[in-house]
Amino acid sequence: MKSGDNFTVVNREKISFDADVFTLLYLPIIGPEAQTAYQLMRVLPAGRISHFLEYLNMGLAPFTEVVDKLSALDLIKVYDGHPEISFVLKSPLTFEAFFNDGLYKQLLISKIGQDRVDELAKQVNVQGQDLSKKFHEVFAMSDEPETNQTPSEKRFDITSFKNIMDKQGYRFANENQDTLILYSLSDKYHLDWYQLFKEVEQTANANKTLNTSLLSKKLSGQKQTGPSLSDFPTAFQDLILLAKSHTPQHFIEQIKAQAGGFVTSDERKVLSHLALEKIPDQVQNILIHYVLVQQKNATLTANFADRLANDWQRQQVFTAEQAVQRILDRTKEMEEKAKSKPSYKSQSKKTVKQAPEWSNETYVNTTTDEEKTQLEAKKQALLDQLRKGE
Repeated sequence: MKSGDNFTVVNREKISFDADVFTLLYLPIIGPEAQTAYQLMRVLPAGRISHFLEYLNMGLAPFTEVVDKLSALDLIKVYDGHPEISFVLKSPLTFEAFFNDGLYKQLLISKIGQDRVDELAKQVNVQGQDLSKKFHEVFAMSDEPETNQTPSEKRFDITSFKNIMDKQGYRFANENQDTLILYSLSDKYHLDWYQLFKEVEQTANANKTLNTSLLSKKLSGQKQTGPSLSDFPTAFQDLILLAKSHTPQHFIEQIKAQAGGFVTSDERKVLSHLALEKIPDQVQNILIHYVLVQQKNATLTANFADRLANDWQRQQVFTAEQAVQRILDRTKEMEEKAKSKPSYKSQSKKTVKQAPEWSNETYVNTTTDEEKTQLEAKKQALLDQLRKGE
């Protein structure tokens, strides 16, 4: 989008607009610039993008951010039809629909606080039994089984998520912030409430509070295009498949048994620590194999395991394939570094020590009697000093 581009606003006269809803509910979330931009789109049918910039007194970059906010809250749709931009206006939600949408309600709480939102919500609370019917209850359109899902429930179902959290004993670290992140991750990675909860189980803190930071990293790492099984030699393919089909406890027991050894209590503590740090089982297994088999160590030590686990977490290693690839990359780096070091073998010259003059057969001692007397005096003085120090 450029300032010289033409624009057309579509659907201006077909939207429903409630000024109270827009001011009380949307304004705290989108801000005054986005509110004004939406109002301008209601009255400007066409023109150049520069017209918006002049009215709003802002540059192109801030205006683009404003447009992104409006589209993110489903107030407009934006279509780039070079060289013309089309803005399709959409109606803001009603009071009732807004408060029935968990994400919008949580966004508003994050801006104006729970108490103020509770006060606003009272405006949509109606006393009495709801006798209203749903469309599918009145108009039978097909023989498909009925479902209780409403359009608003197509979004991440925070109620079901909270219910399963309570049953499993999990807690929010910061409910408002965590909830918004969950909505964002659900939308970004197309996960329903149950799929997202299974990911939460693997990333929660030891005290069962949600760790949304680690959750975000894990989902990001899984989403990244990584190596596939077929990219590796057959031996590594077999290892990856084994790593994915065993628990770390069973995996290390198998390796130890093949070597004629046993799992020590310290090694079990290392595995417990890795689990607390939310290292996935399949990644733990690759780590175990690397330390005990590839590096031929007799035991899995805490220091070595922690160094690898820290490195892999920083590199967002969450799968067996990624772990194997990290090992191969590091091995290659070390080999190249070793090759680049200059070799000093055979370069050092032997230093030939010359024999003292007095060892020469032709040596003649020319020390005078006076010099001998002085040397003897110094020698005696040194001996006396040594005796005093005993």
